Amino acid sequence: MLSQLPSKSLFLLAFVAFAAFACDDDGGGTAQQGTADAGATADATGGADDQGIPPGDAAVVDDAAAPAADLGPADPDAAVDDPDAAPLPPQPWPVDAPGFFRVGYTTESITYQPPFGEPRTIRVAFWYPTLDATGTPPRYSNILLRREAFLDATPALEQPAPVLMFSHGNMGLAEQNYTMAEFFASHGWVFVAVEHTGNTALDGGYPQYLLFEIRPLDVRAALDHLDALPDDHPLSGGLTAQRAMSGHSFGGYTTLAVGGAGFDVDAIEAQCAPGGPGAEDFCAYLADAADRYRAGFGDARLQALVPLTPAGAAVFGDGLAEIEDPVLLMTGARDATLPNAREGDPIWAAIDQPDSVRLDFPQGGHFTFSDACFLAGAVGRDDGCGDDFVDVATALRLINGYTLAFVRYHVLGDEGDGALLYGDESLGPEAERSLKAE
Repeated sequence: MLSQLPSKSLFLLAFVAFAAFACDDDGGGTAQQGTADAGATADATGGADDQGIPPGDAAVVDDAAAPAADLGPADPDAAVDDPDAAPLPPQPWPVDAPGFFRVGYTTESITYQPPFGEPRTIRVAFWYPTLDATGTPPRYSNILLRREAFLDATPALEQPAPVLMFSHGNMGLAEQNYTMAEFFASHGWVFVAVEHTGNTALDGGYPQYLLFEIRPLDVRAALDHLDALPDDHPLSGGLTAQRAMSGHSFGGYTTLAVGGAGFDVDAIEAQCAPGGPGAEDFCAYLADAADRYRAGFGDARLQALVPLTPAGAAVFGDGLAEIEDPVLLMTGARDATLPNAREGDPIWAAIDQPDSVRLDFPQGGHFTFSDACFLAGAVGRDDGCGDDFVDVATALRLINGYTLAFVRYHVLGDEGDGALLYGDESLGPEAERSLKAE
């Protein structure tokens, strides 16, 4: 259940392929809000083993880009640092459209000591609201030029902002769901994406079984960092204690683990019983780690969870009933990497939190829940991308809109969109809703 998985990655290839048609020759330009460019992939395609964590896989990317999603701010001219500019419309803003802030972006590194091994350094990417009208477009992961954001922009945090944490997929990058990040920043949230060192497109190879523990610890270290920002940090004093978390695939597992899911430790230890499939290094690790799994990796600072096509059914088992925060589970009925029958359905059945909601996309695949489909060609072609799957822009509008409605409801106490979650309203027929209370 926690054995190492083989991995290659398509993230680097995808970012480089996109950069070929997204950048000017000189890599310059002025950021403009509006229609989003093509984007990066989520965790790599390919089959999954018994743990349900998809291994990476190389992919060939065609020259042409798929249609871009209209995910920029609703009215970029309404959000400028000009004293004569029109004031922003009163909040809350509709969840099915981008907000009125422009988007700032920055990154930094965090070093912490896990319970085993050497000190660990992780990269964290921040997206946040700004009123800056001009600025330098960032290169996400130092590769993808993104004109819809401003690098190191001035934060617009006159009132402290809530936080949405994010965990990428297996062999992914912090920026893999950048359209979601930009959407939340445009609505006044701070979006914090943790990059899991040793499990990224640029440095993969960390033993997979260790990642089941280290990924949640990375997120908790990032939360600690947010709670102790130095006075000279641009976001210091600008964050509330209102926090939610989302993640895609292996990041969905990470979301559930940090959200308080328990582990089926007996089943995990059975791999190291005489005749079991556990490898020597895994069993040596588990001898020390079993008690930590029994204690779990939950963090009470989170108030809502949004796992996107997560893995982990076999690892958690009935421990998913220990989650106390409301869960918005999103899955794709045509997910070939983490099929509903093995992951989404048993995870939903085991969740016992009464305010939880499931959205299943009948024509959605694994990469419907990332920015993979903004790249044409083989990236996700048979698992969420292509004309026979749900339209990418439509799917992202629903994914972002329902996520915002859910975290507003359960983190901010804003029940204005409650009918979308629990009543008769809908953002579209592309997703089917189930309620845990039914």
